[in-house]
Amino acid sequence: MKVGYIRVSTKGQNVARQVQSLNDYGCEEIFIDKKSGKDMEREQYKKMKKFIRKNDVVVFAELDRLGRTKDDIDREWNEFISRGIDIVVIDMPILDTTKYQDDLGKLLMNMAKDLLSYMAEQDRKRILERQRQGIAIAKKEGKYKGTDKFYRPDSPNPNHRAKYYRIVQLLNEGKPISHIADDVGVSRNTIYQIKKEKR
Repeated sequence: MKVGYIRVSTKGQNVARQVQSLNDYGCEEIFIDKKSGKDMEREQYKKMKKFIRKNDVVVFAELDRLGRTKDDIDREWNEFISRGIDIVVIDMPILDTTKYQDDLGKLLMNMAKDLLSYMAEQDRKRILERQRQGIAIAKKEGKYKGTDKFYRPDSPNPNHRAKYYRIVQLLNEGKPISHIADDVGVSRNTIYQIKKEKR
């Protein structure tokens, strides 16, 4: 069975191109996450990993849909292989474990994977560095206002204030982040930010 996985960074991003690629490849199931790839805490990705079985093929439109860092990509790649699951990256034909089974093919494929995952990680670092530099310049010029926080104790919105205090209450009770996110109906990142501020 061919199982596709898609990730886009925001809910507003269009997934049509990736969906079309996976459909054209013959994927029978497609899992889609709409959140940042900065970590592996992705709901649909976890569901896909539980769903997929030995001798299945997991298909990605692009390598960085698997992970943003070389370590993440290596770890996930090796886990699939150890489970007897093949991997295909559509935009990079050499990354296809269904084809390159001999020793030389595996060697070349792994070299390509290592190089491409390294490049993806360096590209991500360059983007973050440019963002940091831009923010630093904006702050120096007095133009940076930061991101407005919805959930704070002095929010003009009473619903947002209530959610803030509920998050603080659950954090003080030692509830898991995932539990709080489900209870309050906010993202885990919001809870992590409030937890960080409380310290």
